[in-house]
Amino acid sequence: MLEYNILMLEKLFIRHQLYINLINFTVKIAGIIKLVMNSHYSILHISDLHKGENNDFDHLFASLCNDADSYDRNIPRPEIIVVCGDLAEGANGDNAEEKIVRQYDEVETFLNKLVQHFLNGDKSRIIIVPGNHDLYRGATINSMEAIPDAMRENAKERYLGGDPKYRWSWEDFCFYLINNDNEYASRFKFFVEFYNRFYDGIRSIDDCDMLNNVIDLPEYNIAFASFNSCYRIDHLNQIGAINTRAIVEAQPDLSKVFKYGRFIVGVWHHNISGIPTQTNYLDPRVLHSLIDFHIQLGLYGHQHHAEALYNYHDIFKQGRMTLISSGCLYGRGNTMPEGTHCQYNILEIEQNDNKINVTLHVREDETAWDIPSWRKKQIDGRDSYLMEFNLPTIDYKRILSDCLSLAKVDKDYENAVKTLISIRNFEPSANKFIDEFLKELSFDKICSVEFTPQTLSQIVSVLSASIETRAWKTFDNTINHAEKLGIHNSHIDMLIEESYKFR
Repeated sequence: MLEYNILMLEKLFIRHQLYINLINFTVKIAGIIKLVMNSHYSILHISDLHKGENNDFDHLFASLCNDADSYDRNIPRPEIIVVCGDLAEGANGDNAEEKIVRQYDEVETFLNKLVQHFLNGDKSRIIIVPGNHDLYRGATINSMEAIPDAMRENAKERYLGGDPKYRWSWEDFCFYLINNDNEYASRFKFFVEFYNRFYDGIRSIDDCDMLNNVIDLPEYNIAFASFNSCYRIDHLNQIGAINTRAIVEAQPDLSKVFKYGRFIVGVWHHNISGIPTQTNYLDPRVLHSLIDFHIQLGLYGHQHHAEALYNYHDIFKQGRMTLISSGCLYGRGNTMPEGTHCQYNILEIEQNDNKINVTLHVREDETAWDIPSWRKKQIDGRDSYLMEFNLPTIDYKRILSDCLSLAKVDKDYENAVKTLISIRNFEPSANKFIDEFLKELSFDKICSVEFTPQTLSQIVSVLSASIETRAWKTFDNTINHAEKLGIHNSHIDMLIEESYKFR
């Protein structure tokens, strides 16, 4: 009798604990839902770090932390960081490689501090792209040879015809040919090494020219498409460009996040226009493709001053992209255009149902001293600039179709199940396929999904997997949930009896 009472008390305690855990889990989920459906956060948008040898990143870091404490009360602290290139200053001549390595070591330390301070160490929420200063010009110099005068006319014809291997030098007044493709391709090697080291285990790049990472942040209902606008840039060519193959290869991921209703933001380095004497800007025709692929906002740097707002319209398709430039974060001396100061942006994001508001706040340092002192910079006579965007409608039918293809064609049942679970409250037929695909997963993978089963088949699958893997917490949670749903049959009773043999 005593043993029976003890057993009953243990069961009551377990159930009480499960109930508490369920409450905590529900609160957590509710918080996530609220965050997605009615979120309010900010993005730290920086570019062109350009730290000189006599400047100190610790000074810059301290100033940014202090400035965050000075924002208007309605502006939340940044939860996402976007870095639009020119992390290093670059170097030429003797010991150039050694100097560049040291520059990336310094910027890595600085960015690690930013991530720790603002993002609680979560590097998945910092987006980084290269700038023109992030390529090693020594590699491009060594990859080319001058064209002899005897072949000048042919070289001229090839160059004017758009052959990507030919360059013209006004300094030498002759044509050059890229004759070492491997050497030329290595011009971003120091940036790639930094990038892969910084993001170790999170994301990586092999070919910098093909950079096209689509970074989905579901908890903020936002996705970033990162590109390298320095494609084909070298010591003789400063015209910005994005590899069209990189854009095309990003399309499936962009389509996926669009179906999920994400607000999609493009990130690159170059501005879209410049004064007549300049050529170092991006061909604006690329924006047509980015608009077609559902990118609504573009963030960049390069021009060393904040461009408050620039709307690019496709009048034929009624498409629109808003472009925002960040100024130079830490430039000094001749790196800064006359009359401009160091700047960075805070993008305040507010999402409500099918709308998202982006408010641009520009911060400016007018001191040009070692420790920046940030203040508001007015935009067209205003302290901030508000932009409104429409969120895409979530296409549950297309998501379902993609899941079926993922499972039946690619045999990726795990990710298909995870996706189906995320839409089952909006797409009733999802549960039927979850039932089916769970039978294709190993017991370990079923338990790793960590979801709440809604059907008898799902409950049986989870209970069976929990017994085999000895995941008793999952087992108890599932039994408790089944009772709440009123789902009960002999198969569940048999599994409960079986569990007693191993507990």
